[in-house]
Amino acid sequence: MTAVRRNTSTVLLTALAVLLVLTATGRGDAPSELRRLAGPYAQDLVRWELTHALDKWVHLASVGLLRRSKDEDGRRADVAEFFALGDELRGVDAELERALAGAGAGLRAPAAIVADAGALAARRAEIQAAVEETLEAAITDVVDELGIIRRVGPVRWPPVDFTFERPALVLVRSPRDLVQRLDDVLLEPGVSLLDQIGLEEGVEATSDEISAIVVRLGGLATYPAQVKPTASLHTTLEVASHEWLHHWLFFRPLGRRYAAGGELQSINETVANIAAEEIGDLALERLTGEAFEREPWRPRERRAEPPADAFDFDREMRVTRLRLDELLADGRVAEAEAYLEERRLAFVANGHQLRKLNTAWFAFHGTYAGSPAAASPIEAQLRAVRADAAGLAAFLERVSAIAEVGELEAMARAAGPLALPARLGERVR
Repeated sequence: MTAVRRNTSTVLLTALAVLLVLTATGRGDAPSELRRLAGPYAQDLVRWELTHALDKWVHLASVGLLRRSKDEDGRRADVAEFFALGDELRGVDAELERALAGAGAGLRAPAAIVADAGALAARRAEIQAAVEETLEAAITDVVDELGIIRRVGPVRWPPVDFTFERPALVLVRSPRDLVQRLDDVLLEPGVSLLDQIGLEEGVEATSDEISAIVVRLGGLATYPAQVKPTASLHTTLEVASHEWLHHWLFFRPLGRRYAAGGELQSINETVANIAAEEIGDLALERLTGEAFEREPWRPRERRAEPPADAFDFDREMRVTRLRLDELLADGRVAEAEAYLEERRLAFVANGHQLRKLNTAWFAFHGTYAGSPAAASPIEAQLRAVRADAAGLAAFLERVSAIAEVGELEAMARAAGPLALPARLGERVR
């Protein structure tokens, strides 16, 4: 990379990072009492950007050396090792938990297990930057070939850039009598569970009309994006693609309307989910040589029903959401909350560790229209538009122009009904 190209990239990347920070920190005008309660735990995105963006640029300056020192097979080997080390670390962590609990005979001493974990983590950290660059390059090549990313001089814009990091927590609020996402507050990733619970209780104590919950994000569209380091290769490629799509959307009407919340926020997230599936699948094939065949999407009423005697999370959560909406529509708030606690215990009894289930939980998870916690036609509408588009780039150009509530519905009607396979397992060609 020449000095001119490095300087151009630095200026453009700085501008992108600053714009994304301003957007992320400007989503909602949190009440002063909320700021006071959450302040000690809030994430300082400006400081985070200054630290991490610089680290990434230093690495980008050395990318040429990396590419000269390792061929494609060597870079792929690093990727395979990185994710294998992640699997080993999870196994070692589980072993440590058993050892500390005295669960079973013949367990190693905790000190030996901790030493192994340290060695594995150190090796993973050693190759992390190189692996990030390899995955970024795979995603970049895919979106370039699909005609999604644009060139600005020597730079493909916006550059695909992420870092493996434990993502932030987010404090989510909703009215108790309505599933509606209010102002969020980003929190530091290391806030303890006890402090999370205390913060939720403090927020709820400020108003009898508000429910609150702290949840952990899978990724965050800072610049570079934050991507959790504990997922599989395929999931990582999807999450990194999802966060990059938020970067891409930021420069278009839809992305600039993210802060409006409600339907427009849900469209943003669901567009990113749909496109990230396709990009992640192709990036995985580029890295592994193996094509991933994804089952075609179907509306809920066309999906195969799980066995009646099985506890299916999606089905049970969908039932829960529909009943919750019925109770709230009738103004039966106390009954709705008692019902949610009853359902939470049922989920826990069947292996799904839900710490809390309230309207704030549904407000957060319902933002993603493909979630069983959602209650909107947004995913079906977007899938119809995607099926009508000539390709992924055409789909993104079309939906990224959305700026007002109701535009997607009109777009979906114009696209016509979604053609579906006649039977389950038949693939769309």
